[in-house]
Amino acid sequence: MFERKDTPFKIILYALLMLGLYLLQSVPALGVRFMGTPPELLLALSVAVAFFESETFSAFFGLSAGIINDIITGGAVGKSAILFMFASFFVSILLQTLLRRMFLTYILMTLSLTAFILLLEYIFTAVFFKTPPFIWSLTKVMLPKFLFTGVCAYPIFYITQALHKKTTRRDED
Repeated sequence: MFERKDTPFKIILYALLMLGLYLLQSVPALGVRFMGTPPELLLALSVAVAFFESETFSAFFGLSAGIINDIITGGAVGKSAILFMFASFFVSILLQTLLRRMFLTYILMTLSLTAFILLLEYIFTAVFFKTPPFIWSLTKVMLPKFLFTGVCAYPIFYITQALHKKTTRRDED
């Protein structure tokens, strides 16, 4: 992970991209909302990084994106960090063993992980806190967040792909 000379530059670029997506996801004044809910941009970025980087790099990136996502949501710190880390790691492993690196695979992985994490967050909230009924949460929170994350996943994939191509030497790919 850290043996290449261009890795610090790549980490800085990914961190800047994560900071920009963090601002889009967390600042309501920027207007990136669909039916009042923000998309899961950091999860989509974690999956995109897992598509182009090694499993160790993507696991650490997913961990840092999850910590930032926990700070955004104000929930239990570490919940999203663990989920994002394992999601990034397993996506990277699946791409090495079973799946092909295609855009459609990225969209399907992002949407399935978004649905899984939204459902886990609802269950976690239902167990420990008082929650609204499932149908209300599904129609007002989960479904808009799921759809908007799917729409926002397109530019995130291509921006991450461009960053990867610019920072990776041809003989290493």
